[in-house]
Formats: sequence, structure tokens, C-alpha cells
Amino acid sequence: MIDKPKQVTTLMQKLKSHLPIPAKATDALIRNLRTNSINISSNTGIEIKDVMYMGDEGGICCALRVIDQDEVAVVVSITNLRLPNTHPLSPDIRAYQTLRTKKLARIR
Repeated sequence: MIDKPKQVTTLMQKLKSHLPIPAKATDALIRNLRTNSINISSNTGIEIKDVMYMGDEGGICCALRVIDQDEVAVVVSITNLRLPNTHPLSPDIRAYQTLRTKKLARIR
């Protein structure tokens, strides 16, 4: 099992109560989106509009709104996003991302 069910449930509830949440894309996400003709940069504003759990394999995923690109619809793993350090959920999200990434690395 990759995710801890209790951690996921608690984090999902917190995330939903803070929507929309400002975020930035990781470099890996920027590269991936560009291959699909969605041009964003590290400075492009992104908002997490909704969250869903995609099971142990997918983890927590986020529906995004790219600022000034309302025609773009993207759903990505929360591990591909960075929140401002000042956001109250930033430590919780970072802890989830770190644990999930480590567990995935062991599986591969």
C-alpha cells in the first residue's frame, strides 16, 4: 500500500475546505504539459479547483485552473504541484508528497 488511508482522508478534507488553492507547477509538469500544447511557465498562476482520490495507484489528484487560460482543463497528481510556503496546508501537502514519492521510488 502506497498511501496511508487516514492521512489521505484527513488531507482531502483539509484541501476541500481551502479551495481554490494557489499553486505552481513543477518543472516536470511544465515539460509534460508543453508536450500536450499547453504552454505554461514556472511563473504561471495555477489554482487547484477540486481534489479527488484516484486510489492507491493515482493518489490525490487536483483539477486545475490555469490563470488566463480558462479553456485549459488539467488534472494532475498533487506531487506535481508546489504550494506557497505561507499556505496553511503547505506542510501537510509536502509531507504527503515526500512520503508518496519515496514509496513510489521503492516500488519501481
